[in-house]
Order: sequence, then structure tokens, then C-alpha cells
Amino acid sequence: MSTERKSWICTTIDTPGGKRGSEVVILANLEGVADREKLWQPGTSLRVRFMQGEAELHDRVIATARAWLVPGVKLDIAKAQPGEKAHVRIAFNENSGSWSAVGTDSLLYPPAQPSMNLGWARLDTPEKDFSSVVIHEFGHALGLLHEHNHPGATIRWNKAAVNADLSGAPNNWDQETIDFNVFAAFDKSKVITTDFDAASVMIYTVPAHWTLDGTAFMPSWKLSAGDAETIRLLYG
Repeated sequence: MSTERKSWICTTIDTPGGKRGSEVVILANLEGVADREKLWQPGTSLRVRFMQGEAELHDRVIATARAWLVPGVKLDIAKAQPGEKAHVRIAFNENSGSWSAVGTDSLLYPPAQPSMNLGWARLDTPEKDFSSVVIHEFGHALGLLHEHNHPGATIRWNKAAVNADLSGAPNNWDQETIDFNVFAAFDKSKVITTDFDAASVMIYTVPAHWTLDGTAFMPSWKLSAGDAETIRLLYG
């Protein structure tokens, strides 16, 4: 399997300041991990303001993000009009990677600061790579969390290999960031557990050398069946 997207590692954290959220729910009978305290009200029209980039890029992002609006989902995603309050503000800083505030946490960010960064999304980015990063980050913006932190994800990490890859370019993460974003699992006492979705767009790309048994994961570049059912349950 191709692992060329392994450097596209999302740095989203569950709460501002880097603390793991305590009120997380893993949806019963479905794959998916969501924070119930950070979901938008069904029926919300999420307004998106772009803080840089050309209009054609903005349109591509919006069109891609709307993949989450599967039949039955009571949400909208659209550009904010001039003078209109934005729920999500997006920058394209190539030096800041890709990340997003989780759900309504975006409202905690000052209006002059982005609540999402799409550092790897450009007009010349191939479609599958573009879709992978944009859909993933908008999943966070809708309240979804990283699938590989699922307590049922029994991934046998080769920690030395993961540390070696992520401590170098282009991520340049310190050990605390690696431990939090990759190895930490949600506390089983604080979640409702169900099946782990290895195909979710919300999982990291995991190359075979990152695991002790050679297991590899490549997230879908579009919604998995579990992703679609999860978002429908959250916002239907």
C-alpha cells in the first residue's frame, strides 16, 4: 500500500491548551468517535471565513467539505458573507501543518485567529490528497475525533519508528506531542465503546513500519460507510 501521505499528520487536539477532553462518546452500534459536548445544533448553517488564499481555492475547500452533508444530515456549510459572523475561520499557513478546533471549540478562538489551518491544501494538490486533508479537518470541525485513539484500537505501535518519523521534518514534533496525538487512547471509563473503524477518514495513515506486527492503515480519502452513518446519527 502507498504511504506517501504519512507526512500529512493532523495536529488537532481535543481542547484548547492540549488537554484530552473528558466528555467523549464513541457512538453505540457505529464506528466513530465524537465529543458530545462540542457538537453543533442540528440545523446550523456553518459559515466559513477564509483568512487567506484565492477564491478558487476557497470554493474547492467548501465543495470538498460538503461531503459530510450526506442525506439526512441537518447542517449546511457555506462561505460567510462580508460582515457575517463565521463559525470557522481558515488559514493556509504551510508552516503550521493541518489542524482544526473540535466542533464548537472554534467559537473560543479570537475572531482574528484561524480555527482551522489547511497547510497542505493548494490548488495544485491532487484530488485524493486534497479531499483527505479537507474532509478530515472538517470532521474535527463537526466534533469528530481521531479514530486511532479509540480505546478499542489495539494497534501495536513500534514507538521507536513513530518517534523517528514524526520528530523529523516535516512534522518536527516533540515527544509530548507524539505521545498525545498518536499513542494516547481515550479513557474507557469516560466513553461508550463500539467497533473501531480502520477505514475512517478520521484515522491517521499508519505505515507498516509503525507497528510491531506490520499492520498498516490508510484512511479513506472520502467518507467511509462508518463515517457517513456516524455523521447522520449526530446531525440527523
